[in-house]
Amino acid sequence: MASQVAERYGQALFELAKESGELVRWGQQARCLAAVVEENPQLLDFFNAVKISAEEKKQMVNTLFAGQVDNMLVHFLDLLIDKKRTKHTVEILRQFISLENAERGVAEGVVYSARKLAKEDVARIEQAMAKRQGQNLELTNRVDPRLISGIKVVIGNEVIDGSMKSKIESLKSELLKESR
Repeated sequence: MASQVAERYGQALFELAKESGELVRWGQQARCLAAVVEENPQLLDFFNAVKISAEEKKQMVNTLFAGQVDNMLVHFLDLLIDKKRTKHTVEILRQFISLENAERGVAEGVVYSARKLAKEDVARIEQAMAKRQGQNLELTNRVDPRLISGIKVVIGNEVIDGSMKSKIESLKSELLKESR
C-alpha cells in the first residue's frame, strides 16, 4: 500500500503528465527511472545523504537524467530533493505508473521467481496471463529465493503458484493427511 506522500506526489505527477498529453511517454520514462533507482540503491543513498547539499543533488540529477528523460520529470526529481522526499522516489514513481496503467486499462501483477527473470521471459508470462485473464497486463518481476524454483504470479486477488515451495508444501500436507 502506498504512503500518503507517494499517493499525493504520484497523483500530482499523473495529472501533470495528463495535462501535457505525455502520459504514455512519461509512464515509460517513469518505469526506467524506477528501475535505475531500484537497481542502484547507492543512488538513493546519495540523494538521502544529509551532508550533501540540495544543489549537489540537483546537479547529479541533471547530469544523470537531463536529455534522457523529459525535462518536467527532471524538474519533478528536483522538487523531491527540495521537499526532502527522495526516499519516496520509487514509491512515488510506482504510484504514478499504477495510475497511468489504470488510465490505459492495464492490470498490474507480480511474477515472483527464485532468480531474476529475463525481460523476454516476463513478456511471455505476461502474454500467457493476459490471454488467460482477457485483459492487458503489466507484470513486475520480484525475486524470492524461498520459492526454490518455478514462479508464482499474483494479479489482484488471484494467485497462480507453480513454485517448488508450493509443491513441497502441498506434498507435505498430503503426507500429513495420510498419516492420520
